[in-house]
Amino acid sequence: MSEPSKKERKSRLRTIRLSESLERSLQKEAADEGTTVNAEINSILNRHFDWDRKLREFGIAQIPNSTFRSLLEGCDDETLARIGREIFSVQKEMAEFFLQDSSPKGILNFLALRSRFNPKNTIRVTQEEGEYTIVMRHDSGPKWSIIDRSYLEEFVEQSFNVKPRISMGDSVVTARFKVDPQNLPT
Repeated sequence: MSEPSKKERKSRLRTIRLSESLERSLQKEAADEGTTVNAEINSILNRHFDWDRKLREFGIAQIPNSTFRSLLEGCDDETLARIGREIFSVQKEMAEFFLQDSSPKGILNFLALRSRFNPKNTIRVTQEEGEYTIVMRHDSGPKWSIIDRSYLEEFVEQSFNVKPRISMGDSVVTARFKVDPQNLPT
């Protein structure tokens, strides 16, 4: 994601009316997060405009974790791998929709955005002189790792034209690959 412009960083004072119960909830959540009510409101509004609203526009459904895990358990590994490849295609479209950029860099930025708003699925990307490491961590169980592995393989092979080295655990999948620095995505 690009750095906000000076105009975007500028803040404006607004007065809003909140119910007492909402004010108490905001104060408690801000205290739990170690922040201020103002920062909490800004975080909520940013999440709405940068993520939740766009997910609705894109038609993403949310289901309870227990139901999601049950669905995963009912799938064989081949089906899960196919789903991972399909998720890559969908997230490439989402990168274009959210960021107007479905290049490898745009997809990496989309993954960072996804990680920012979904702390249960974090993504860390490091890159040094053409050597990339992408670590995806989740709390959806070992079956989801199969999906993430397939997703990362598809992403790296389609975006960088190399085969990644993948390591996989019950809650973490890591892809490592080297790209010729002259062919790095912009």
